[in-house]
Amino acid sequence: MLTEKSLLARLRLRLTGVYLAAVLGFIALAGGLSFGLLRYYFQTTTDSALRNRMALEFIQLGVPLPPELQSSRLEWLRLHNLLPSEDDHRDERGDEHEDEDEHDSNKPGNAPASPAPVDGEISGAFVVWLDGQGRSLLLPAGMPLGFAPSLEAVQAAEQTGLDWRTVHTPSGEPVRLLTYAARNAQQGALYLQAGRSLLEQEVVTSQFVSSLAAGGGALAALAALLSWVIAGRSLRPTELAWERQREFVANASHELRAPLSLIQLSAEMAVRPDTPLAEQRELAGDVLRETRHMARLVSDLLLLSRADAGRLPMQIEPAPVQRVLDSLASEWPRLCASRGIHFEAPSTSAVARMDEGYLRQALLAVLDNAARHTPAGGRITIRVSERGSRVDIAVSDTGPGIPPQHLPRVFDRFYQADPTRTDKAHAGLGLSIVRTLIEAMGGTVRLDSPPGRGLTVVLSLPKAS
Repeated sequence: MLTEKSLLARLRLRLTGVYLAAVLGFIALAGGLSFGLLRYYFQTTTDSALRNRMALEFIQLGVPLPPELQSSRLEWLRLHNLLPSEDDHRDERGDEHEDEDEHDSNKPGNAPASPAPVDGEISGAFVVWLDGQGRSLLLPAGMPLGFAPSLEAVQAAEQTGLDWRTVHTPSGEPVRLLTYAARNAQQGALYLQAGRSLLEQEVVTSQFVSSLAAGGGALAALAALLSWVIAGRSLRPTELAWERQREFVANASHELRAPLSLIQLSAEMAVRPDTPLAEQRELAGDVLRETRHMARLVSDLLLLSRADAGRLPMQIEPAPVQRVLDSLASEWPRLCASRGIHFEAPSTSAVARMDEGYLRQALLAVLDNAARHTPAGGRITIRVSERGSRVDIAVSDTGPGIPPQHLPRVFDRFYQADPTRTDKAHAGLGLSIVRTLIEAMGGTVRLDSPPGRGLTVVLSLPKAS
C-alpha cells in the first residue's frame, strides 16, 4: 500500500515530467523554427543572387530578359536604390535627339541596358556558357574545384526554358544551379548555367545546429532542475491540505469519541435492572445532552466539509444589516441579562451583499464566544460602520481577550487557547466557521484584542452598490 510520502513523490515526478516535456517542446519548436528560417534565408538569398547574376549575363548578351528575371532584377535595383527616378524618365521622353532603341530601353518597368554594380551575393556566383550538348563554351574563374556543368539541367532547360537544382562536386561540395536557354534554335543554341557554392552555408548551418544542440542540452538540464523545484512548490498546498485533513480527522475523531463513550456508558447503566428510576432519568438526560452536542458537532463538520469542497449553497444579494440584527434582538438581550451582561446593538441603515442566514449563523457564533468569556457586569456591543466599499460589523466584549501568542491560530479548526479544554460543549470550531462563512460571502474577518481589554471581532462584507 502506497504511503502519503510515496504518492507525493510519484506525483512530483509526474509533474516534473509534464513541466520538462513542455519546456523541451518549446525548445524544440524554437530550434526548429530558427533552423527553418536560417535555411529559408540561405535559399532565398542564393536563388535571388543567381537570378540577378543571370539577368546581368542576359543584359551583357543583349538578350531580352525573361519575365521572372525582369521582376527579380527590378526588385534588386529597388533594394539598392538604383532605379531611375521619374524626373529622369521625363527628361528622357523630352529629348528629341535621343536614339529610338535607347528610348525604349528606359521605359518605366524595364531594366537598364547597362549592368549596374553588383553586391557580394551576386559576385559570389559564376556563369558557364554551354552549347546544346552541354559542352562548355566559356568557363569563368571562381568555380568550385572539380565542378562540371550539369547536362541534365541543360536538357530540362531545353524543355521548360529554365531549371533549378542542387548538385554536388566529386568532393561532396553542394552547388546551387540555375540554367536558362538564352537563344532559340534559329539563332543557335546557347545555355547559361549560373551556380553558387553552398559550402559556406553548410558550414554555418552545421555550426548553428551544434550550438543549438549544446544550448538546448544546457537549457534542458536547467529546465529539469527548475521543473523539479516548481513541481515541489506546486504540490506544497496539496501536502498542507493532506496534513490539515489528517489533523482534522484526528481532532474530529477525538471530539466524537468522548460523547459517544459517555452515551454508551450512560445507556449501559440505564438498562441495568438495579439502576434506580431517578438515576435512569439522570442518565437519559446525559444521553440527550451529549446527543445534542454530537448533532451540533456533526453539523459544523458538514458545513466545513462542504465549504472545503466548494459546495456550500449561498444566496448572496443586497440586504439590510439591520434585518439580521433584528432577528437576534429577541433572544440575545434577554440571554445576556440572565448572565448579568449588558447587551447593546444600535440601529443601522447599512446595506451589504450577503447571505442573511449564514451571516446570522456567523454572528451567533461570535456572540456565543463573547457571552462565554464575558464576566457578569461586562458588556457586549455590536456596532456597524461603512468604510469605503465595505460594511464592518464589529462585535466587542469586555472579557479577558485572547493572549497575543494565540491570535495567529484562533481560526484553526479545533484550536482552543485554553490547553485544558474545560469547555466540553465547544470543540473549537466557532471562529473557523465564522471565517469560512464570511470569506464565502466575499468578506474578511479580523481580530483586535488589546491585553486585558476584551476582544473585538470585525466581520467586513462588501457594500451593496
